[in-house]
Amino acid sequence: MGLVNETIEICALPEDVWAVAGDPGRIGEWVPALAGSTPVDEGRACKLQDGAEILERVLEHSDDGRYYVSEITSSPLPLRCHTSRLSVHGHGNHSHVNWVAQFEAESPDLEPELVQQFGRIYREGLATLRERVEVDAST
Repeated sequence: MGLVNETIEICALPEDVWAVAGDPGRIGEWVPALAGSTPVDEGRACKLQDGAEILERVLEHSDDGRYYVSEITSSPLPLRCHTSRLSVHGHGNHSHVNWVAQFEAESPDLEPELVQQFGRIYREGLATLRERVEVDAST
């Protein structure tokens, strides 16, 4: 089982961070690996930069708890299953965003490479989220 766990601190109120990160259909606005995203049925469709599409279902979503859990239901990636949880926790005018994924690759040999790929995508996405929210908070 592959595991990715990325966290970032953002100098902004948690409600401001959640206003951007808390809408699963808008993930394409702050994850550079995605060319875009749109809400569909009970989840989202994410278009990769190469044009491929990933479909996800949102399993849980809590505005009060500031988290959501999603699973990939269709993907060109070599995965048997993939579930992730994005959460925002705050203290004062700082927030911590945690993005965790557990997945099973089609072959165990692929898991180390997928851990690296997902880790990079999550780190870049969280960094972009921080840049966007901190800029918005300062204006």
